[in-house]
Amino acid sequence: MVTNLPIRAKIKWAEVVAAKDPREKIRLMREFLALCPKHKGTEKLIAHVKRRIAQLEDELEYIRRVKARSRHESLVIEKSGDIQAVIIGYTKSGRSSLLSALTNAKPEISDRPFTTLKPIPGMLTYNGVRIQLIEAPPLTRKFGEGCSRGFTTLNLARTADCLIIMVDLSDDPVRDFTEIVSELREARILVEEPRGYVEIERTDTGGIRVVGGRIVDSTIDDIKKLLMSYRISSAIVRIHGEVTLDDIEDSLFGSYQYKPSIVVGSKIDLPGARMRLEKLKKSLTSNLHVIGVSCVTGEGLDLIAPSILGVMKIIRVYTKKPGNPPDPKPIVLREGSTVGDVASIIHTELKEKFRYARVWSGSIEANSMRVGLNYRLRDGDIVEIHTG
Repeated sequence: MVTNLPIRAKIKWAEVVAAKDPREKIRLMREFLALCPKHKGTEKLIAHVKRRIAQLEDELEYIRRVKARSRHESLVIEKSGDIQAVIIGYTKSGRSSLLSALTNAKPEISDRPFTTLKPIPGMLTYNGVRIQLIEAPPLTRKFGEGCSRGFTTLNLARTADCLIIMVDLSDDPVRDFTEIVSELREARILVEEPRGYVEIERTDTGGIRVVGGRIVDSTIDDIKKLLMSYRISSAIVRIHGEVTLDDIEDSLFGSYQYKPSIVVGSKIDLPGARMRLEKLKKSLTSNLHVIGVSCVTGEGLDLIAPSILGVMKIIRVYTKKPGNPPDPKPIVLREGSTVGDVASIIHTELKEKFRYARVWSGSIEANSMRVGLNYRLRDGDIVEIHTG
C-alpha cells in the first residue's frame, strides 16, 4: 500500500507513533499528511490517517461531553467467561432483542433509534462454554453522525474474541453488511481470515528480530532496512502466514486484526425476509456463517452459540485426577492445543514436573492413551496428568 514515502514523512510518522497525547497525535498526523505525496500509491494510506484523525477527534469530543455531565461511562467491558462476542450493527437492527433473547440481560428495546448508548453485557452458556455477549452502541451510516459513539463500538470490536454482525432482513441486508465490513476494515479490523498479517512490537533493545510466517518477495535484510528508514532500530516483527514487504510497511501505520465472525439476519419471520437472506448469502465471497433469526418466534437462535464455537475453533477438554471422575466444567481451548497447554493452565508446576498424561477420547469408558506434552487434543477429550 505504501510506496515512495520521503524520508521526512517517515520520520514524522515515527513521531506520531511515539506521541502519547491524542491532541499531539492529531497535530503530528496532520503534519505527516502535509509531507505525504499525493498519488495512487498513497491513497489508502492518506484515507487511513484521515480516518484515524477523525476517530481521535471523536474520542476527545466524547470524553469532553462525559466530563461535562460529571459522570463516567466505561468504554470497554471487562472480559468474563470463556469467549467475548460483540454484537455490532446499525440502529434498530435487532441487537437489543438478540441480547435479551439469548441472555439474562435486560436492555431497553424500542423502535426509537439509538436506544443503546453504552455497551450492555449478558452471559450465554452452551455445552459448558460461557460466552459473554456484549451489545455495542450502534454504528452510524457516516462516522460520528448522530452520536459520538463510533469509536466506542470499534474499540469493543478490537478487544473482542468474536464478532456478531447484525443486519436487518426487513430492509437491505446486503447493503448493511457491505457498509459494516467496510467500516471495520477502515478501522483495520478484518472479518475474513487473511492470507497473512504482521504484528510489530517495538522493544528497547535486541535489534530487529523477524519470527514466524513467510516473506514472499524480500529478505530479512530488506525488512531491517525498511524499519530503520522509519527510525525503528529494535523490534520484534511477528509474521502470520504469507506476507509481502508492502504488508510489513503497511503494518507500521496500524496492524490489521482478524476477528472470527458470524452474520445474523434479524426478523426472519417478516415477509420477504427469507428471500433477502438468500440474496445476502449469495453476495458473500467468503465462508462466513450466516444465520436468519427471529426473536419473536425463536427461529435460528439455537444456531448462534454453536456457530460462535465453530468460527472460534473451540475445543472443550475435561481434566480428572487419578482415581476421581472427570471435572464437569471443561477447559476451553483453541484447536491445535496440547496436553502441555492444559498443564500450564492448571498450574505451572504441573508442566515442570510432568511425566506423562492419560487421554480418553470422548468417554471415560473408552481406552486411554499414554501421551506426552505435545499431544494435540480434540474436542471432548479427558486428560489425566501424572507428575513425578
